[in-house]
Amino acid sequence: MVSQTDMVGLWILYGALAGFLALLIYVLRFKYQALRGRRNVVLVSKVLRAYFRKAGVEVSVDCVSLPGNNRLMAFVESEPMKQFRLSHIIEIALRDHVQKTCALELDKIFWRFPIKVAARDASATGLATGENKTIEGADDYINEGLVHYKDLPKFEATEIPWEKFEEASTQESKKPEDIGEGQSKPQ
Repeated sequence: MVSQTDMVGLWILYGALAGFLALLIYVLRFKYQALRGRRNVVLVSKVLRAYFRKAGVEVSVDCVSLPGNNRLMAFVESEPMKQFRLSHIIEIALRDHVQKTCALELDKIFWRFPIKVAARDASATGLATGENKTIEGADDYINEGLVHYKDLPKFEATEIPWEKFEEASTQESKKPEDIGEGQSKPQ
C-alpha cells in the first residue's frame, strides 16, 4: 500500500509537471504569434508592392504589426505624383485589397513623398535663380509646383532702429480721435 507521504510527493510532482507544461505552452504560443506576425508583415509588404506595381508605380513599403491583434500599419514612400494627390481614397482600395488577399486588417497607412530629384537638381539646373522652370525626368506634379515656386515673392528682412519700431507701434495703438484732434470727424 502507498503511504500518505508518497501520495503528497506524487501530487507535488504532478503539479510541477502541469506548471512546466503550462509554461512551455505559453512560450510556444508567444513564439508562434511572433513568427506569424513577422510572416504577416512580409506578406502585406509584398502584396502592397505588387498592387502599386500593377499601377505602374514603384514604391517602398514597410509594415509594422501592432501588438495584441492582427492589425497592421503600412509606411508607403514614393516620389510625389499627381495620381497620389488623393491618397486617402487610395487607402480605401488598399485596405480592401489586403483584406481580400491576406485576410488581415490594415489599420493605418502613412505616406511619405520626398522630393529627391528637385533638391539634388535645383542647383544644377538653375532653379534657385529662376532660369529653368522644370526638371527633366520628373513627374508633372513636381514640375507644376516648381513653376509656381518661381513666381513667389522674395522676402528680405532688415534691421530698423528702435525709434521707428516704437513710432509704428504707437500709431497702431492710437484711437482715431487722437490722430486728428483739430480735424472734424467724417460723417
